[in-house]
Amino acid sequence: MRVTDASLEPLNERFLRASPVEILRFVHRIFGRRAALLTSMQRAGTLLARIAEREGLDFDVLFVDTGLLHPQTLATRDELSRTHGRLTVLTLLPERSFEEQTAEEGLLYLSKEGQERCCDLRKTQPLTRVRGRYDVLVSALRREEGGARSRVLPFSIDAEMRALRVHPLAAVTREELDRMIAADPEVIVNPLHAMGFATIGCYPCTTPVRPDESERAGRWRHLEGVAYCGINPVDRGGSTEAIEIADRYADGLGLVSATAR
Repeated sequence: MRVTDASLEPLNERFLRASPVEILRFVHRIFGRRAALLTSMQRAGTLLARIAEREGLDFDVLFVDTGLLHPQTLATRDELSRTHGRLTVLTLLPERSFEEQTAEEGLLYLSKEGQERCCDLRKTQPLTRVRGRYDVLVSALRREEGGARSRVLPFSIDAEMRALRVHPLAAVTREELDRMIAADPEVIVNPLHAMGFATIGCYPCTTPVRPDESERAGRWRHLEGVAYCGINPVDRGGSTEAIEIADRYADGLGLVSATAR
């Protein structure tokens, strides 16, 4: 069945005020192991992993190791893998080491164009190599993060991955996120958050933020106008393309074909 963002509107209306656990249960019931969590081991993503573990939802967890991550981030991945036995943590890697990439293409992240190329090589391309393995990617984007993410909905299209994107935390505020994490001591929290990092990426391009700054102020401070790596479709401006999903999934989601609208 052909599905577009427009054909997802009734589904988004249905789940606009649903809790994260309701959305995760729904996705797992419809898609099972054909859905995966996508996390960079920041606290919102590890919260989703904890909810899935607590609810007995056996997702794969996709983690892209760019080769430029803080040791605390890698330790968070290892601890989550050790303590969340229902989940399978899969580490995705770039084709080249950073040293090989730099020798061949130079130090890319020093310019806006180079940063886009570097993030594509080290983050987006490792994910696209598992294209076709999953019909749903679940991520932890929230509207309150602002910018392009202020438009994020529970369900959207990822044309490049030929899959649905699901955002169970779309409507969750930072205060609500804080409460949800504080309420469950089993949530694995990256230690960098306690060191002033509101969001976490590669160490050359991530810094702590002051209390008066936005959450993403610490990303690419050296590059004016850069806020995202591009691995999430909503950060790239979304897509007007369609994807094909199996009729059994469309029926479970209660979708109406794009061609029938």
